[in-house]
Amino acid sequence: MSANRILIIDDDPALARVLAIGLQASGYEVRTALRGLDGLVRVPSELPDLVVVDLGLPDVDGVELVARIREVFRGGVCVLSATHDERTKVAALDAGADDYVTKPFGIREFQARLRALERRIELPSPDAARRRRVSERLTLDLAGRLLLDDEVGEIVLSRREFDFVRFLIGHAGQVVTHQMVLAAVFGPGYDDPHYVRVIASRVRRKLGPAAGALRSMPRVGYAWVGTTGPVE
Repeated sequence: MSANRILIIDDDPALARVLAIGLQASGYEVRTALRGLDGLVRVPSELPDLVVVDLGLPDVDGVELVARIREVFRGGVCVLSATHDERTKVAALDAGADDYVTKPFGIREFQARLRALERRIELPSPDAARRRRVSERLTLDLAGRLLLDDEVGEIVLSRREFDFVRFLIGHAGQVVTHQMVLAAVFGPGYDDPHYVRVIASRVRRKLGPAAGALRSMPRVGYAWVGTTGPVE
């Protein structure tokens, strides 16, 4: 399902207007908010498919805003920033952003980034919506984007963590390389395996006793070794 509603949260009215014009010309329905807290309120009320967040907002820290948006929003989040600092990028991604675009950027590149993000957040087909048993104690619910443990209940995963687990399970029994994960889960512009290792480490901690299903292949990538199949 292709997204068509975008909320842009950016305190620069000129940039917000340029983005809105370019995206509307591509068929998107665009709304803008010039303050972070205004955008936060509008996310659950306007139900956008994608949210674009500038990290340099005057009324709230951008990384904090991404985290607060993630509490009420399951769609795609793309952040904009003038900084090239890796720590800021990692903080935004850890807070729940799906992609990171550094200013200045071209509208065509930005549109391509959003299209790639749309493809990664497409809803599963009806055939894929069933819960699947993915290890001795874990069940994956694609429709609800949930990972359930028989003993502890729902394992709370961020969007990127869930996509990482889903990608591995989709290739269960196979070794997936760092570059494969970067392309499928992070999208264009990411080529540092460090991002994958951070996600894998967080997922392993959250899996706890069930972490044996996620196997590391040193200097290569990861593999999901749990047995998968439909829940009867």
